[in-house]
Amino acid sequence: MTMQHPSQRSRGVSLIEAMVALAIMGFGMLAVVGVQATLRLNADIAKQRSEATRLAQEAMEDQRAFRPIDATAGQFAFADIATSAPQTVTLPTTNTTYTVSRDVVEYGNPPSKALTVTVAWNDRTGQGQQVLLRSVIAAAAPALSGTLAVRPGAAGGGPVRRPFARHPTIPVQAKDFGTGRSAFVPPWQSRYVFVFNNITGVITGVCDFGFWASGLTNDTITPSDVASCDDNTQAQLLSGFVRFWRTTSGPDLVAADVENPPGPALRLRMRLTLTSTGHPTGSFCIDDAGGSSTPLFNQTLLFVSYFCVIQSNTPALWSGTTEVEAQNTNTSGGDIDWRISDSTSGPSDEPPFRICRYTPATSDADTVPNRDHPRNYADVSGNLTDQNFVAIPTQKHCPTDAAANPTTGDLVNSNTLQHQPAP
Repeated sequence: MTMQHPSQRSRGVSLIEAMVALAIMGFGMLAVVGVQATLRLNADIAKQRSEATRLAQEAMEDQRAFRPIDATAGQFAFADIATSAPQTVTLPTTNTTYTVSRDVVEYGNPPSKALTVTVAWNDRTGQGQQVLLRSVIAAAAPALSGTLAVRPGAAGGGPVRRPFARHPTIPVQAKDFGTGRSAFVPPWQSRYVFVFNNITGVITGVCDFGFWASGLTNDTITPSDVASCDDNTQAQLLSGFVRFWRTTSGPDLVAADVENPPGPALRLRMRLTLTSTGHPTGSFCIDDAGGSSTPLFNQTLLFVSYFCVIQSNTPALWSGTTEVEAQNTNTSGGDIDWRISDSTSGPSDEPPFRICRYTPATSDADTVPNRDHPRNYADVSGNLTDQNFVAIPTQKHCPTDAAANPTTGDLVNSNTLQHQPAP
């Protein structure tokens, strides 16, 4: 008998080995299928997220495309930017439905609105997804944004103020020390220096150099000049101007007349009356209507600028009102003892005046933000600027105006209400 050599025996694969191989292959195929499913889901979500981002950007830009500031019939205004109910959007290019919602929070200083746009949807697995965009929209007419590109001196032959990296309520003449603070020397009252925090705009120091003034200017002042008083208080600023329309002849006034009335100014003082409590002593107002700046015939002062400093109480909120006080004005032609009255009778050389305040409110019953110059301020936080008045002869009436409309070239709302005597 011939015997087979071991190396010549039959070779093959057992059933167990085949099953193990099939199991390994099956697990591999399942992994491949899982990867493909994940890739497909991720691609689907990426496409949906791209569409959601586009929807959010469109919703954001729709709100930025306001035209006037105040609500105007037929036009979308800054005042119309508000929180909206969720809206459902279905696109033919995606396999889901989007929900677009808009939340708005309004701020008063500086006037702006924080806008949050949320676009939510469910992916193919039913899992919730969302895209969220946030932005802040300033209360500045878009038609005016082009002035940022104007070269200094190119607009009407006059200088164009460039923005500073500090709070917008700080006077533009203030000297920036480069230390996070700026100092302002009122040119007509150099006995005072106001030191501001560049970020918050809050007054951190009030320097009083006495009756004979300091001799400092906004160009020459240095940090060492105010080192002893640059951190002696916390206060808020209230500022504006008082213009004058002196002519008694002609018809009643219209808004265009008080956009830039010719003056000249008469001497006055601003009276600040606080109704809030807890303020340290030392609140005061100053102005540039001095005895040497308001002569009638020299016409050296066309309007009066004023600044009020309100010492902050613990919550840093103040309430109250401001009024114009008439002051005897010395001129080369004699004294003018002008007054504020509803009566049309008075000295022949200067009739009585009424004081109108610039405000978008249509009556004292309207509730407007503090920045829009109400009759009585309530819980003011931060600084207020452009709180302006115009003095007109009593026989004329405070003119009214419609909301500004940049598309027609009307960039100013010159609406006024009678402030003094109180109607």
